[in-house]
Amino acid sequence: MTSHEEFNNTEKTPPAKAEPLINLPPVVLCVLGVLVAVHLGLQFVSPVNQTWVQFAFAFIPARFGSLPFPQLPGSAYWSMITYGFLHADWVHLATNVVWLAIFSKPVATWLGSKRYLIILFASVVAGALTALAMHWGQNIAMIGASAGVSGIMAAAIPIMYGVAEKGPGMPDGVFLRFRPLRPVELLQNRSALAFTILWLVLTMITATSQYVTGTAFLEERSIAWEAHLGGFITGFVAFYALNRKATSLPV
Repeated sequence: MTSHEEFNNTEKTPPAKAEPLINLPPVVLCVLGVLVAVHLGLQFVSPVNQTWVQFAFAFIPARFGSLPFPQLPGSAYWSMITYGFLHADWVHLATNVVWLAIFSKPVATWLGSKRYLIILFASVVAGALTALAMHWGQNIAMIGASAGVSGIMAAAIPIMYGVAEKGPGMPDGVFLRFRPLRPVELLQNRSALAFTILWLVLTMITATSQYVTGTAFLEERSIAWEAHLGGFITGFVAFYALNRKATSLPV
């Protein structure tokens, strides 16, 4: 005869593992944490030091112009990345953090941490280069992770609208593997194409309103739409360049 204690031990089942409140890959949490930490840290320094940080780490096309521009040696080049860690205010930061969190998970999960970071930082640099081409020599400062967000968004589109493939003779609802859309398939997928076109249209509306009124669509401050566009194109190209580890995964 089994004792009451022994019976309870045999019948116990392990408790269900609770899902984390924020279910994002560690690399994404690290990136978001750094963005928040940088902005939070700047709130505790003097206005003079905040201005110095902007001067040293914001991307300023005038650094490359023919006219003399006071700058730290090398800042013209490192600022192509560091500008992405700075934000104008908490609203600016929160907007980028939310969108980056939304679109980062599929990219980081599919490609892994290293390739996710390559796309993110390549898009940030591409945003700086695009802004430089459009504003060569101008004394304007660009900050924000929006170009990187745009690149990650572009990389996420083929994954979000990816294809679940069935094997021969498999019943409905059962799939053999999943893979992202190929470039040609993206053009043929109405949902993916509509999403991409909508983003491009909103970007162009922002550009048009900014040229006409001096401010961006739905914003009081200027938006570096050129950097968004450069980041988006780079993220899209970089995804297909890096998507060689596996073209499909079991489902």
